[in-house]
Amino acid sequence: MASPELARARDLLSHLVSEPEADMNDYRRLYDEVLAHFELPADADVEEVDADGVPAIWVSAPGTSREQAVVLVHGGGWCMGNAKGYQEFGYRISKAADARVLVVDYRLAPENPFPAPLDDTVTAFRFARAQQGVRKVAFVGDSAGGGLVVSALVKLRDDGDAAPSSAVVCSPLVDLAGEGASLTERAHLDPLPAAALVGAMGGAYLAGAEPKATPLASPLYADLSGLPPLRVLVGTDEGLHDDSTRLVEKVTAAGGEAELEIGQDMVHIWPIFSFLPEAQESTNRFGVFLRKRFAES
Repeated sequence: MASPELARARDLLSHLVSEPEADMNDYRRLYDEVLAHFELPADADVEEVDADGVPAIWVSAPGTSREQAVVLVHGGGWCMGNAKGYQEFGYRISKAADARVLVVDYRLAPENPFPAPLDDTVTAFRFARAQQGVRKVAFVGDSAGGGLVVSALVKLRDDGDAAPSSAVVCSPLVDLAGEGASLTERAHLDPLPAAALVGAMGGAYLAGAEPKATPLASPLYADLSGLPPLRVLVGTDEGLHDDSTRLVEKVTAAGGEAELEIGQDMVHIWPIFSFLPEAQESTNRFGVFLRKRFAES
């Protein structure tokens, strides 16, 4: 039997698709209602900034290093979500990784399709890296934000930028062609209709482009060699399970370093649910990963 906390997380995900006639504005409202459940601690240090034209929020726990930064890229299918709703997750990451966290308010599709969200993510990374005293920068992203992180790693490599120290992606959405077997095989376990959401919101992001021909939008089809160390988290009970396993396989096959954490009975983007003990535990574990890579880079 699921714990009360896990049942609550499942209910919140179900809330996202609780209005059958929802339009994009409705989905954004529903996602904001979910994010409102994650309360930012009173001792958080919060600063809204203009990251070279991209709205963002610095969030940090007391006493964290100013030499290390994490760029946090929120989920929401490229169409929903905002930096404010991810402040609590940013705080936990700050505490776990001993770093300031820059939560990115990237432009949303369908009004701003690919490559606008990716461009904003890359711009925010370059902004964080250029801040006085910052020596090392990593990425964290969840769902579509995790996909944006992987795409940003590829673009930064191709553009000749200094590589991030590492990256953590939670339930990353990296295959907009929707070819993962888990989309059907695990659909009965997932409170979200993952296949339908990938088609609808991925389509809004692509704006008519073909996924496999647009690897910076659908990075499972990109050249994934030469990327910084990657940690991937996914739950057993999500349709996007195979996006994560195939991502790790492809990075490893290309000679890269990729760790995979599979959360038993966990649902999509489970690390963001602050009230879930497994979420705190997972954040602590990937905080150790980030600290280690900061020390090595």
